[in-house]
Amino acid sequence: MKSLIALSLLLCIASAFEIRGPGNTQRERLGSMVQKVVVSSRITNGQTAAANSFPYQAGLKFYNGVKFNFCGGSLISKKWVLTAAHCTLNAISVTVYLGSINIADPIVHLEVDQCDIKAHPEFHNELNQNDIALIKIPAVTYSATIKPVSLPKCASSYPNYVDETVVASGWGKTSDASKSCSPVLQFANLKVISNEVCVRTYGTAKIQAGKMCTATINRIGSCDGDSGGPLVLASSNLQIGIMSFCHHSGCEADKPAGHTRVTSYLQWIQQNTGIRLENNNCLFL
Repeated sequence: MKSLIALSLLLCIASAFEIRGPGNTQRERLGSMVQKVVVSSRITNGQTAAANSFPYQAGLKFYNGVKFNFCGGSLISKKWVLTAAHCTLNAISVTVYLGSINIADPIVHLEVDQCDIKAHPEFHNELNQNDIALIKIPAVTYSATIKPVSLPKCASSYPNYVDETVVASGWGKTSDASKSCSPVLQFANLKVISNEVCVRTYGTAKIQAGKMCTATINRIGSCDGDSGGPLVLASSNLQIGIMSFCHHSGCEADKPAGHTRVTSYLQWIQQNTGIRLENNNCLFL
């Protein structure tokens, strides 16, 4: 079984689909979380994650009836995973992996069909607008290896996070030259840049209020298979972004990467999951 998981996940393709329904199963893996096999993080030129250092990280293998595509995600409660809407395009099912830095050796392995996937209704694929989605999963048990990430609290205003150090994590290719994914979760420390600076690369149609950008310096940044993965503040592990897109010239081109700004969608998350993000009204920014 593990070898089959490994083979399918080595096909690290960075697109996505759309999903719908139940049919969920949960399986506990026997054995330890030692490095084993399978998919590498599409954090280019990043570092290998230590065991249990990203307990909120989810691996997502989407199936559209023809092929598999791989994305990242983050556990935000016992029953919900947050990811990018473009990852869900045309998907008829998704396999959710939790609890290990080795994607072929997950602690929990869940099968979910398209009825339990909710992409933002105003998602625009070409411009990557409203690139956010939720996946409902059977309730998981928290442990040292599986814990939710913290989300910002609802407020009347939010920081823009410019110049903050953030941590990106995921499974995907480790360089533009890579032909397959790597077996172990990767991560990188990045800097948030202003939307005004990012507009110089992508234009105002693509970089709007619901987006945020990180600099890619010395070829270190996020890339295709990392789509949907979390961007968290290094100081607090608060998730403020969802990996959305990189530059067409490649992940190592030292061009900014784009992320969905989580604070712009707190109301949507709260309304669709029932997760309480404080008593204040959430605002779209």
